Amino acid sequence: MKAFLILLALLPLVVAYYTLDNAIDPIKMIYNTTGIGAILLLLLSLVPSTCKRVCGLNWLRYRKTIGLLAFAYALLHVSVFVILDSEFDFVTIFEKSLKKPFIYVGAIAFVILLLMALTSFKKLFAKFSKYHKAVYLALALALLHSFWAQKVAGVFEYSVVTVGVVLLGERVWVWRKG
Repeated sequence: MKAFLILLALLPLVVAYYTLDNAIDPIKMIYNTTGIGAILLLLLSLVPSTCKRVCGLNWLRYRKTIGLLAFAYALLHVSVFVILDSEFDFVTIFEKSLKKPFIYVGAIAFVILLLMALTSFKKLFAKFSKYHKAVYLALALALLHSFWAQKVAGVFEYSVVTVGVVLLGERVWVWRKG
């Protein structure tokens, strides 16, 4: 099942690869594919816990795989910015970030995901598992980054934010309940 999940998650990248030649703006297309993939997988990584609490379905064994896939997409998204869009010119990156502060928000979310990915393996996870609740902050920042980056938000953007608010709200409700 995990292999199927990984193949399914990587499918948008394969489609993007084969349609890249027809794209009007290939870099923007890769930005969108990797950014949307990261956010959707990040949202999906919260679903197993919610399903267990609400429906009794135990899909927790897939949570780490989905989370690492979300990180992989986020890493690709950041790589597109640093390598393809800015060509490793860190002065340009700094200048772009000043003009578009949503980049800082996304960078903070990425750093959180990076730390979680690095500590997701058995030995380190036992030591740092309590810090993995930072995924909620990463999700909130990623949603803000994504929404803020849009010139015009449409149904998709509002839908993604709504799903994120519902998933995060469910966690707040559980914490307050005790």
